[in-house]
Amino acid sequence: MKKAFITIVACIIAILTLMLTACSDDKNGTYYPTNEEIQTNLENAGYTTCFTDSQTAWGGYAIKDEDENEYIYFCRPKTKDDCEYYYNLYEKNCKNYDVIVKIENDKKFGNIVYCGTENAIKASGIKVVEVKVKV
Repeated sequence: MKKAFITIVACIIAILTLMLTACSDDKNGTYYPTNEEIQTNLENAGYTTCFTDSQTAWGGYAIKDEDENEYIYFCRPKTKDDCEYYYNLYEKNCKNYDVIVKIENDKKFGNIVYCGTENAIKASGIKVVEVKVKV
Protein backbone atom coordinates (compact mmCIF):
# COMPACT_ATOMS: atom_id res chain seq x y z
CA MET A 1 0.00 0.00 0.00
CA LYS A 2 2.81 2.38 0.89
CA LYS A 3 4.61 1.70 -2.44
CA ALA A 4 1.41 2.37 -4.43
CA PHE A 5 0.86 5.67 -2.64
CA ILE A 6 4.46 6.79 -3.27
CA THR A 7 4.18 5.79 -6.94
CA ILE A 8 0.93 7.74 -7.39
CA VAL A 9 2.37 10.85 -5.70
CA ALA A 10 5.52 10.64 -7.83
CA CYS A 11 3.42 10.35 -11.01
CA ILE A 12 1.27 13.34 -10.05
CA ILE A 13 4.35 15.46 -9.33
CA ALA A 14 5.94 14.45 -12.66
CA ILE A 15 2.76 15.29 -14.59
CA LEU A 16 2.37 18.66 -12.86
CA THR A 17 6.02 19.51 -13.51
CA LEU A 18 5.67 18.71 -17.20
CA MET A 19 2.45 20.73 -17.47
CA LEU A 20 3.92 23.78 -15.78
CA THR A 21 7.10 23.82 -17.84
CA ALA A 22 5.51 23.02 -21.20
CA CYS A 23 2.51 25.33 -21.01
CA SER A 24 4.04 28.61 -19.95
CA ASP A 25 6.35 31.19 -21.36
CA ASP A 26 9.30 32.61 -19.53
CA LYS A 27 7.83 35.33 -17.32
CA ASN A 28 11.27 36.83 -16.92
CA GLY A 29 12.36 36.73 -20.55
CA THR A 30 11.43 37.64 -24.06
CA TYR A 31 8.64 35.66 -25.70
CA TYR A 32 7.44 35.73 -29.29
CA PRO A 33 4.22 33.75 -29.80
CA THR A 34 3.72 31.37 -32.71
CA ASN A 35 2.09 32.73 -35.86
CA GLU A 36 -1.27 31.25 -34.90
CA GLU A 37 -1.04 32.65 -31.35
CA ILE A 38 -0.32 36.15 -32.64
CA GLN A 39 -3.29 36.12 -34.99
CA THR A 40 -5.65 34.64 -32.37
CA ASN A 41 -4.47 37.05 -29.65
CA LEU A 42 -5.09 40.05 -31.89
CA GLU A 43 -8.50 38.83 -33.06
CA ASN A 44 -9.55 38.17 -29.45
CA ALA A 45 -8.50 41.73 -28.59
CA GLY A 46 -10.81 43.15 -31.29
CA TYR A 47 -8.29 43.71 -34.09
CA THR A 48 -9.07 43.06 -37.73
CA THR A 49 -6.28 40.82 -39.01
CA CYS A 50 -4.83 39.89 -42.37
CA PHE A 51 -1.96 37.39 -42.22
CA THR A 52 -0.67 35.10 -44.95
CA ASP A 53 2.28 32.92 -45.91
CA SER A 54 4.31 33.99 -48.94
CA GLN A 55 7.55 32.87 -50.56
CA THR A 56 9.57 35.33 -48.50
CA ALA A 57 7.76 35.44 -45.13
CA TRP A 58 4.75 34.67 -42.98
CA GLY A 59 3.23 37.96 -42.02
CA GLY A 60 0.66 40.65 -42.35
CA TYR A 61 -1.03 43.23 -40.20
CA ALA A 62 -3.74 43.88 -37.64
CA ILE A 63 -5.63 47.13 -37.04
CA LYS A 64 -7.98 48.13 -34.23
CA ASP A 65 -9.88 51.03 -35.79
CA GLU A 66 -10.50 52.57 -39.19
CA ASP A 67 -8.00 55.36 -38.58
CA GLU A 68 -5.29 52.75 -37.92
CA ASN A 69 -4.30 54.40 -34.65
CA GLU A 70 -3.69 50.95 -33.17
CA TYR A 71 -1.83 48.56 -35.48
CA ILE A 72 0.95 46.04 -35.89
CA TYR A 73 2.77 44.86 -38.99
CA PHE A 74 4.53 41.58 -38.22
CA CYS A 75 6.48 39.08 -40.28
CA ARG A 76 8.79 36.13 -39.97
CA PRO A 77 11.08 36.45 -42.99
CA LYS A 78 12.69 33.30 -44.35
CA THR A 79 16.17 34.83 -44.77
CA LYS A 80 18.37 37.51 -43.23
CA ASP A 81 18.17 39.51 -46.48
CA ASP A 82 14.38 39.43 -46.27
CA CYS A 83 14.65 40.83 -42.72
CA GLU A 84 16.44 43.86 -44.07
CA TYR A 85 13.87 44.28 -46.84
CA TYR A 86 10.85 44.18 -44.48
CA TYR A 87 12.54 46.39 -41.89
CA ASN A 88 13.21 49.07 -44.52
CA LEU A 89 9.67 48.71 -45.86
CA TYR A 90 8.11 49.16 -42.41
CA GLU A 91 10.44 52.00 -41.48
CA LYS A 92 9.53 53.88 -44.64
CA ASN A 93 5.76 53.23 -44.74
CA CYS A 94 4.56 52.92 -41.14
CA LYS A 95 3.39 56.10 -39.46
CA ASN A 96 3.26 56.96 -35.77
CA TYR A 97 4.70 53.68 -34.54
CA ASP A 98 5.98 53.23 -31.02
CA VAL A 99 8.25 50.28 -31.76
CA ILE A 100 10.12 48.90 -34.76
CA VAL A 101 12.19 45.73 -34.34
CA LYS A 102 14.40 43.52 -36.51
CA ILE A 103 15.73 40.19 -35.25
CA GLU A 104 18.00 38.15 -37.50
CA ASN A 105 18.78 34.44 -37.13
CA ASP A 106 17.84 34.20 -33.44
CA LYS A 107 18.42 30.63 -32.20
CA LYS A 108 15.06 30.49 -30.44
CA PHE A 109 12.78 32.68 -32.57
CA GLY A 110 14.40 32.84 -36.02
CA ASN A 111 13.88 35.96 -38.15
CA ILE A 112 11.32 38.52 -36.98
CA VAL A 113 10.46 42.04 -38.08
CA TYR A 114 7.61 44.09 -36.66
CA CYS A 115 6.41 47.62 -36.32
CA GLY A 116 3.42 49.05 -34.48
CA THR A 117 1.82 50.76 -31.58
CA GLU A 118 2.49 49.69 -28.02
CA ASN A 119 -1.09 48.51 -27.42
CA ALA A 120 -1.17 46.36 -30.56
CA ILE A 121 2.19 44.79 -29.77
CA LYS A 122 1.01 44.01 -26.24
CA ALA A 123 -2.27 42.56 -27.59
CA SER A 124 -0.32 40.27 -29.95
CA GLY A 125 1.27 38.52 -26.97
CA ILE A 126 4.81 39.66 -27.65
CA LYS A 127 6.72 40.08 -24.39
CA VAL A 128 10.13 41.71 -24.41
CA VAL A 129 12.12 42.14 -21.24
CA GLU A 130 14.13 45.32 -21.35
CA VAL A 131 17.60 45.08 -19.97
CA LYS A 132 19.02 48.22 -18.43
CA VAL A 133 22.78 48.58 -18.67
CA LYS A 134 24.75 51.11 -16.68
CA VAL A 135 27.47 52.78 -18.70
